[in-house]
Amino acid sequence: MKHVGVYYRVSTERQDLASQQSAVKSFLEALPEAKRPLSLTEFKDHGFSGKDSTRKAYQALLKAAFERKIDTILVYRLDRLSRNATEAIQTLLTLDQAGVGFISVTQAVLNLGLDNPFRRTMLAAFSEIAEIERDTIVGRVRQGLEAAKKRGVVLGRPKTTTKEQLEAIRHLRAEGLSFAKIALRLEMPVTTVKHVMRTNPMEGQ
Repeated sequence: MKHVGVYYRVSTERQDLASQQSAVKSFLEALPEAKRPLSLTEFKDHGFSGKDSTRKAYQALLKAAFERKIDTILVYRLDRLSRNATEAIQTLLTLDQAGVGFISVTQAVLNLGLDNPFRRTMLAAFSEIAEIERDTIVGRVRQGLEAAKKRGVVLGRPKTTTKEQLEAIRHLRAEGLSFAKIALRLEMPVTTVKHVMRTNPMEGQ
């Protein structure tokens, strides 16, 4: 933990960051001198919901992480990063692939610092949770398609996309799957998948 990015978020303009900043300060001061970061960069979002992944400071934080300008992300709680547990877990897994650690100063069980001896085990558990969620989403889409077929609906490129289909396509695309693999997994035409992504781009893109 040499170059740390500290992320703060409050959901309304009337709230302040004082309690989060105090907790982070106490955490850092309690570290042994040898483990204290060499640099500290703060990223602050005011008046944003944790469900909004387009937050300016949040996107700047991720950019700094993926460009390796920071090696660890420090937050007050995981929900400051995202209110969506599945999205938060996926973000942690993606950060790990980029070689970036994660620490929640009030949730020791979620600490994924690069020096944590249980880091790999915890990430493996998170990966399994993410896989279960992916399979659940895919299962819901398939059930919906089967139900539509039984009702006599002619399947093809849909004029409208169900929430479950859009969620599944975005989720698998974020995982890095190609349009062809997504189409195969969801049993949908490739052209439909491309059309859905073109007309419903992921937030932040």
